[in-house]
Amino acid sequence: MKPFLLLFVGLIFLTNLWGQKSDYATCNGSVSISANAVYRLNFLGKSKHDQLNLFGYAKEDSVSTNTIWLNYTPATSGELSLQIQSCKTPLSIYILECPTENACQKIKEKEANLLFHESIPATNQTTKFPNLFLPEGKTYYFAFNTKKNNRDSLVLKLGFEAKTETGEKIVDSVLLDMAHIYGAPIYHLILIDEQTKLPVTARIYLSEAGNLDGTYRASHLYLNNTKKLKATIRLDAQGYFSKDLFLHKIDGSRDTYDTIALTSLSKGSTAKLDDINFVGGLAIILDESLPKLKRLKDFLVLNGGIAIEIQGHVNGEGKNNLSAQRLSKKRAEKIIRYLIDNGVDSRRLSAVGFGNTKPIFTDPKDDNEREANRRVEILIN
Repeated sequence: MKPFLLLFVGLIFLTNLWGQKSDYATCNGSVSISANAVYRLNFLGKSKHDQLNLFGYAKEDSVSTNTIWLNYTPATSGELSLQIQSCKTPLSIYILECPTENACQKIKEKEANLLFHESIPATNQTTKFPNLFLPEGKTYYFAFNTKKNNRDSLVLKLGFEAKTETGEKIVDSVLLDMAHIYGAPIYHLILIDEQTKLPVTARIYLSEAGNLDGTYRASHLYLNNTKKLKATIRLDAQGYFSKDLFLHKIDGSRDTYDTIALTSLSKGSTAKLDDINFVGGLAIILDESLPKLKRLKDFLVLNGGIAIEIQGHVNGEGKNNLSAQRLSKKRAEKIIRYLIDNGVDSRRLSAVGFGNTKPIFTDPKDDNEREANRRVEILIN
């Protein structure tokens, strides 16, 4: 079966339009979004009448310029599900299909296909709409229009499942076979979803691995290898926690198989940030931690639709005290400051300090256990 490409995204996240500085009340200022996410959208309160009636696509007699424009380009064909979870004001919804190149110009010239239009009243109830099949190779623009001067928000849930037009599910599988030396041992790296066990396509960085060093994109990577290695493997997949493996042993004397499970992002899931260290008793990040902080920043760039809580923990004996709580929070805030200084929107970030109230080891016996208690974690909000 021919491999398919698929954006295999995890579960659902509540997000805002992070850092959006353009005028998303216009098509050219539209916000690019991801599927399988929940967005809280705020109207900008535009006050004029739209004389073009949404470039002629609007069915209503009178349309304002108070519109939210979003765009979505699926990685493959599939089925789109759309829900309005709450809406404080009546609105009209338009979904337009158009070529990816010069999309807004095509919309203005009425060369886009109006896939969907519906008007709904103000409601606190979830409104579900019929699923739409989206062929690959197109970009889809969403226009949400409401009355003039309105600055209310709506909560939109957008889902996407990769399928063929006949309804058959598409599996995220990309085979990259670079083992071209006949008879030489082959290193097989296979990436799967931790829960479903299905393949996951990720960006793979191999270093300290001799001739294998490089950047690859695959769910199944095959490489010839004739040496015993202790490699560094970094894995990044949209919708998943990043994973780093250090001094990872690869045997070059025979064919070897590495199956690595990636954890999908879901609301409430957590991950420990290894190798982020501070000066003892202070909220000063050691320079040795900077590569890990850069990895965290890259993870947030790759998964632009999520918000996280940085959780600080310290090791301490006895009851939690105020100074331990303050120190753990200050350390979490230091990490947030690094992320903001490196371009991450502050609205995606929050900090909490737990002091020593949530130890991994309640009665640590050695330095390793004490070090395990002294940690930083992230929580998906």
